[in-house]
Amino acid sequence: MRVTYLRNDVVASRDGTLHRILHIEVFDKAHGSPCALTGRAWLIHLTEPLALPFEVPLEQLHTEYKAHSPEPTVQQREASDLFQPKTKAFRRAPSAASIALSLKAYERISSLVDNPAILSPTTRHALLVERSKHAGGGTPKTLLKDLRNWWQGGQTQDALFGKYSLCGRHDVVGTGKRGRKRQAKGDLVGAGEAALQPYQLGQHDLDNMREVLEMYYFEKGKQRTLTATLQHLHETRYTFIDGNGDECLLPERECPSYRQLSRFLKTNYPLHVRLSRRKGEKRFAQEDRATEGSIQIECHGAGHIYEFDATIVDVKLVSTKDRSKIVGKPTLYLIIDRHSRLIVGHYIGFENACYTAAMQAILSIGEDKEALCERLGLPYDSADWPAHGVLPEMFLADQGELVSREARRIGMSLRSTISNVPGLRPDWKPLVECGFKMMQAIIAPDTPGYAPDAEARKRRSINVDKDVALNIFEFTAVIVAGIIAHNKTMQKGYPLTDAQVADRQRPIPRELFEHSVQRRMGSLDRMNFEKVREELLPRGEAVVTADGVSFKKMFFSCPEAREHGWLVQGRRQRMPIQVAFDYRLADEIILYSPNGSGESFVAKLTKDSVKFEGMSFKEVAQHFHDVEELTADAIEVKRQAQYEFHKQTKPIIEVAVKEMKSVTKGMSRSGRRRDIAPARAEELRGERTTLVDVFNTQAAVADGPRTAPQPSDTAKPMAKVISINQAHQAKSSNNEQAGTPTVAPFNNPHKPPLAARMAELRLRMQGNR
Repeated sequence: MRVTYLRNDVVASRDGTLHRILHIEVFDKAHGSPCALTGRAWLIHLTEPLALPFEVPLEQLHTEYKAHSPEPTVQQREASDLFQPKTKAFRRAPSAASIALSLKAYERISSLVDNPAILSPTTRHALLVERSKHAGGGTPKTLLKDLRNWWQGGQTQDALFGKYSLCGRHDVVGTGKRGRKRQAKGDLVGAGEAALQPYQLGQHDLDNMREVLEMYYFEKGKQRTLTATLQHLHETRYTFIDGNGDECLLPERECPSYRQLSRFLKTNYPLHVRLSRRKGEKRFAQEDRATEGSIQIECHGAGHIYEFDATIVDVKLVSTKDRSKIVGKPTLYLIIDRHSRLIVGHYIGFENACYTAAMQAILSIGEDKEALCERLGLPYDSADWPAHGVLPEMFLADQGELVSREARRIGMSLRSTISNVPGLRPDWKPLVECGFKMMQAIIAPDTPGYAPDAEARKRRSINVDKDVALNIFEFTAVIVAGIIAHNKTMQKGYPLTDAQVADRQRPIPRELFEHSVQRRMGSLDRMNFEKVREELLPRGEAVVTADGVSFKKMFFSCPEAREHGWLVQGRRQRMPIQVAFDYRLADEIILYSPNGSGESFVAKLTKDSVKFEGMSFKEVAQHFHDVEELTADAIEVKRQAQYEFHKQTKPIIEVAVKEMKSVTKGMSRSGRRRDIAPARAEELRGERTTLVDVFNTQAAVADGPRTAPQPSDTAKPMAKVISINQAHQAKSSNNEQAGTPTVAPFNNPHKPPLAARMAELRLRMQGNR
C-alpha cells in the first residue's frame, strides 16, 4: 500500500537528506496500471542554504523517497542540527520587531506563494522581476530569500520571523573589539585614545576568570563578594616584576573589569547554579528552590500524616511559688494534622526538646480534654477536639527526639510509622513550622513577657523583664485557648477539592478533620491512653539484689518483689529485670516480671534511696556525678595516708625489734610466755599510774591560765601535781604532824618545769608500751 503524501510533509531521500513537499499535481491514471496515478511533486532541500524547488515525478517520489518521522518537539529541535538553521524553536515569544519583519516579508511575497509557476525555474525569474517593479516589492534577490524561508520553514508566516538568534559573531572568543570606552578621569586625562579603549578579553582571560570563580568565589564554606574575587583575580593573574625585582599589579586598564567578570559569571553560571553552590544544596532547597506541587498530594486524608516539632516560645515565665522570680522561656511541642491543619496534640513545659517531652505531646492526643479545660478554667466543647484519641498512620518529625531507640516502640505497638525528614529541611513539614509562627502571632499582642530573640538582639531594645507575670499553669491556659481558636478559624487559601466544595465544606480545621475522618474510618486507630503511656515510657534493665532492685544507682522495692522472693534470690545471685521509668521523676519505676508472664508492678524508692524523692533521673545522675568528682582522688589520698603511717611507725618498730632481739637473745618461746600473767598485771598498774599522771597534768595545764600568779603576788604558793602513792604518804604524814603543809611553793627551784615533766611522761608511756 502506497503512502499518501500531503503538502509540507518531510521526506528523506536514499542518501538521508531531508526535503519538504511544496506542491503536488495529480493528472490521471497511468496507462496500463489502473491503480496508479500520474503527476509531479515540487520539493526543496531543508538543510541547503541556497536551495530552490525542484520537480520530481510522482512515481519517483514513491520509489526513491520515504516518509520521515514527525518533526521533533521543541526540546528536541533545539538540539537538532538538521532543523536548527530554519526551524529553531523560540525560547520566548517573538518580539514586535520579529513580527513586523514577518508581516513585511509576507506582504512582499503574498502574490507569489499561491502561484504554482513560481516553483518552475523557467518562469520564476520573470515573476520575481515583475513583482519587484511594484511598490514595496523589494529586489528579486530579497524576494527569493523570503520565498526560500517560506518554503523551507513550512509555508507559514512563522517561517518569516527574524532569525535574531543566529545573529552575532559566534566565532569570536572574548569581547571581539567591543565595549564602552573609559572616561577620561584621573591618570587617564590626556593619556590618549588608546588608553580609553576597554580591555579586550581573550581566551586566557576567560580561563583565568573561570579558575578564580571556581577556586575562590565558589569555595565551600566561604561567602566572598565579587569585588573581593576581582581583587584576587588581579593579584594572582595580572602582575609583573618591576625593575627592582618586586611584584606589582598591572594597571587597571590592563586587567578585566568588574562588569566583565560579572557578565562572565552570569553568562556561564545560571542563577540556580550560583545560589546552590554559594549556599549549599540543603540551604538552596530550603530558601530558593522552585516550589511546585502541594503537600496535599502525598496526604490521603485526615489522620494520615501528623507533623511533629518543638520550639522555644518567646515568652518569659515566672515561678509558680514566687512571681518575683523569672524562670525563663518554656518549650512548646505541636502536632498538626497535614490534611486539615488541625492541632491535635501539644506540650508546654520546661523540659528541653527530648524524648520525654515528645512522649507527653503524643499522650496529649488521648488526654481527657474535658478535665484539661476544667483544670485550666476554659470552656469545654467536644467539637473543638475532633481528633481526640485518633492515632495517625505516620508521624513526620525532624532528626531529633523521635530518632531515639525508645521511639521505635511507637511503630511496633501503636501501628504508626515515624518518618524523619532530612536535616536542614523544615520545608518538608511546613505546617508545624508555620504553626509556631501562628501561635506566636496569636499570643504576641497581649501576653506579658513576650520577648522575641530578634528584638532582644537589637540595640536599645525594650527589656520586658518587669512585665513578666504568667506562670507555667497560666501560660498553658493561654496556649490551649490559642489552639482552640486556631481550630475554629477559617483557613483562607486552603485547596478545597471538588468533593469538599460539593459538600459545602468550609475550610475550618475541625470541620475539615470531621469531614475527612468519616471517610477514613477503616484506616485509623483509636488510642488506649494507659497502654500508650506504658509503651512510650523508656525502658531499661535493673538488677535484683538483697537491698532491692538496683536501677541507676538507686534501690526500689515493692510488696510483690518480696512475696515472690526476688530479694532473697538476689542475695545469692543477682538477677536482671526489665523496668520502665519516667525521666521526669525518680520516685517510682515499673517492674516487669522476669518469668515472662507479662505482669508489671510499681516499685518505689527504698529507705536507703528515699533522699532522691522528687528528683528527676537527670538530677540523680548529676548527684552521683558530683559525688564521683568529690571522691575522684580517693585512691591518691589513701596512698598518701599509708605512706605517712609507714613513715611514722617504721622507726618505732625498728627500735622495738632491735631492743627485743638484744633482750631475748638465747630465750625460747616458752620462756617468753612463762610470766605473761604477772607481767600483764604489772603493765596494767603502770598504765593506770601513767593515765592518772596524764590526766592530772592536763588538768593543771587547763587550770594554769586561771590560777597563774599576778605580778603583785608571785610568792603565793601553788598546788603541786603528785602521784597517788605520794598523795597517800602525804595524807599519813599529815595525820602524824598536823598543820604541816602538803604542797610546795610554785617557785620551788628544785622542781622541773612543766614542759620537762610532760616530756618525761611521754617517755614513760612509750617505755610502758
